[in-house]
Amino acid sequence: MSREPNSRFRSLPGWRAGLLILLILGGLALVLGRDTELQFLQRHLLRGQGEMRYVQERPLPAQRGIIYAANGQALAVNVPAVTIWADPRIFQQHRKDWSAVAQALQIPETELEARLQRGSAQFAYLLRQVHPQLGQELEKLHVPGIYVEKTSRSYYPLGPVTTPLLGLVHLDHHGAAGLERGFDSWLQGKPGLEKVLVDGKGDILRVLQAQPAQNGNDLHLTIQPQIQYWAYMTLRAAQKHFGAENGSAVVMNVHTGQILAMVSVPSCNPNTQDGCASPEDYVNDAVHQAFEPGSVMKPFVVAAALATGSIRPDQSFNVSHCLPIGGFCLRDDVVHHELDVAHILKYSSDIGAAKIALRTAPDAIYDMYRKAGFGQDPDLGFDGGTSGVLPPPNTWDEARHATIALGYGVSVTTLQLAEGYAAIANGGVHVQPVLIAGQPARRDRIMSPEIAQHLRQWLEGVCSANGTGILAAIPGYAVGGKTGTANLANGKDGFQKNKTNATFVGFAPGFAPDLVMAVSLRGSTRYWNFGGVESAPVFRVTMHHALQQLGIAPRWCGTHPCASATGQITQAQAEIWAEGGGN
Repeated sequence: MSREPNSRFRSLPGWRAGLLILLILGGLALVLGRDTELQFLQRHLLRGQGEMRYVQERPLPAQRGIIYAANGQALAVNVPAVTIWADPRIFQQHRKDWSAVAQALQIPETELEARLQRGSAQFAYLLRQVHPQLGQELEKLHVPGIYVEKTSRSYYPLGPVTTPLLGLVHLDHHGAAGLERGFDSWLQGKPGLEKVLVDGKGDILRVLQAQPAQNGNDLHLTIQPQIQYWAYMTLRAAQKHFGAENGSAVVMNVHTGQILAMVSVPSCNPNTQDGCASPEDYVNDAVHQAFEPGSVMKPFVVAAALATGSIRPDQSFNVSHCLPIGGFCLRDDVVHHELDVAHILKYSSDIGAAKIALRTAPDAIYDMYRKAGFGQDPDLGFDGGTSGVLPPPNTWDEARHATIALGYGVSVTTLQLAEGYAAIANGGVHVQPVLIAGQPARRDRIMSPEIAQHLRQWLEGVCSANGTGILAAIPGYAVGGKTGTANLANGKDGFQKNKTNATFVGFAPGFAPDLVMAVSLRGSTRYWNFGGVESAPVFRVTMHHALQQLGIAPRWCGTHPCASATGQITQAQAEIWAEGGGN
């Protein structure tokens, strides 16, 4: 009996084939369902995520407006720069290139890593507003995840000469100080925006949409660059020589109120990296620093006294003995016997000025100070400018009544001194200071032409031989002015013996003035740190250059120039003629 051979294959049950077909169909259904979900239900979500990876919005920076001087010279301009940033997600994958990138950026590799960590997951600044050459060196490396964005930065052609006046600009192109901050909304412009398509490395493939930037508006000042330069250089030299903590100076046109120069020391160069690290180096002391000015306030007390009839122009006063005031005995540095008003100003007699003040109603003195600009907020576009301190007359006791005529118990700014003396020089008409070209100036008469004429004549005597302001004299020109020296308060109801506010305010040509200049140096400690010795020479050098720059010729008396000074002045003569140093 034969046996059938064993079959090599076994037939499977029919239900297994059905199950396999169901599994295949189920898988196809799942794939189809997922595809339907992605294609239709999540289309907008997925497209948005794709755009987040490959479509970016990048800002288009706006150029700040240019700041111009009166002669058209640019004082603040925009220069090309680059900002370098990284996408850490991409850059982290190319760690081998970090050393070369750090070398191109001129920073240590550890600093490069620190800057990456300070950024976000997708963006980190490496360098901002640097020279375009750094960007060019970096682009040669072709490192993925590193980007160079063209931008601009502010540049100041006169450097520290204009820093306290113009101020600074932040890295975000917003003003940080000075006029740059005060007029920021006018200067900054409006940034643009562009939408771009990028590849996996972040390089731009195509610009999809662009909104152009709107550049800022230009600003035109009344500043004369040459006068600004000389004012800064002479003030800086005096600060170094006398060891002053800070100082400021203002030059004005007495007829128009236009400010031709406004400088402060110390200063800094904003064009260098970390050149202006300390706020003390770029504060505009001419409008932000108020101080007790000393005897430069005496002419306004005399003006108030003449206007109210409490004294006569030819009246004399005995100043040979000390004047008891509030438990103290007021003395002059140099003893005189009897002085008329002209010589009270010429020799800066504290006794004489106090006697004039005590004969004059406090309201009259206060009103004259206010009309001259003291105690008033500056309206020049500076944030934080101070009005100084001018106590109301109902708070004056006898001591305040007398000493406020000597420049104590009141604080003023250098700008206020310039505008006050400009009114005297302008025949008694106060003109509001103007810094922005084309801005109208308010004009108000604050004293009669006769009183202004008397003061101009008497203040010329201050700058003649034996006057406290002899070092302000300019050969060939008639010069008028007044010295002021006030000891700094020690915070304990007393005064420091060796630190002073040294001030000089003057105008030229003396009998028909066109220009006025106020100079103040604060915290001086060396040599003869008085207004007549310390600040008056700053006036002389700067004013001489200003008169020549503007073509203002000396006035002539017959066949000779009307000069209020002799030829050469020795230091010994200056110390004798200063009559106590120019209080």
